Amino acid sequence: MSDGAAALIANAKELPVMPPVAAEVMKKAEDPDTDLPSLTALVSRDAALVVRVLKIANSSFYSMPRKITTVQQAIVLLGYATLRSVVVAAAIKDVFMRFGLAERLLWEHAVAAGVACSLLAQDVGGLARDEAMVGGLLHDIGKLLMHAEVETKYQEVMRVVYAEGADPIEAEKDVLGFDHCEVGQLLLAKWKLPERLSKAVGAHHDPERLTEDSDGAQPLAALLQVADRVCLREGLGRREENPELDPWACAGVRLLGLNDADRDEFLTRFRVGYKEEQEVFG
Repeated sequence: MSDGAAALIANAKELPVMPPVAAEVMKKAEDPDTDLPSLTALVSRDAALVVRVLKIANSSFYSMPRKITTVQQAIVLLGYATLRSVVVAAAIKDVFMRFGLAERLLWEHAVAAGVACSLLAQDVGGLARDEAMVGGLLHDIGKLLMHAEVETKYQEVMRVVYAEGADPIEAEKDVLGFDHCEVGQLLLAKWKLPERLSKAVGAHHDPERLTEDSDGAQPLAALLQVADRVCLREGLGRREENPELDPWACAGVRLLGLNDADRDEFLTRFRVGYKEEQEVFG
């Protein structure tokens, strides 16, 4: 991890903060001693969060057998692990929306990546869809902080990428000395999110640098890499589509064992799924 990325986190004037209730829910949902009444009471403390949790829980993403009308129903039917992911999804939008247009485009990309990750996780097996969705939502969180803290330099990064066709990661390293993956990993660690998630975010452009036994972070990083490229190909969160980008030409595809049939069918499902979820998360 570079000193520059660590310094950016340490000296940030507008460090994104996970809403307190969401952070506490994340912690309690992992505690086996947490009971249903206390978790219900905790989520219910934030009225805006309750509205979003119920909206997401009733979306086609979770396909509940009946309409969920209370927080307690959501917790019982979704389970603690899935609730954790729903709360992150419900809360993290505010982090992105505090800033400007570029950050709102990042949110569009984040939502699309979350949908892509959840569908890919369903296809490859061995990865929880809810964890995959959270990974997709947070994979570019480092860019959010870089836009806010080093805006002028990051504009230079964008100029190099769009005007000269430079690789975004290499452009970040050349201009800033570090990349958004490093910043994202450090920020998620500061938020005390699971280490597997922070590691995966840190390696989502290079999942091969993680070992197979890295606490399950490598397959999640591979998932993030593929989902990210699919979204870039579709122009989600970007100025336009990039039809020349082959989303499957990356290490993540090999690591996940995706075959040609998976790829062809996936894009159709992704486009339909993203359109359905855009209203829920947007």
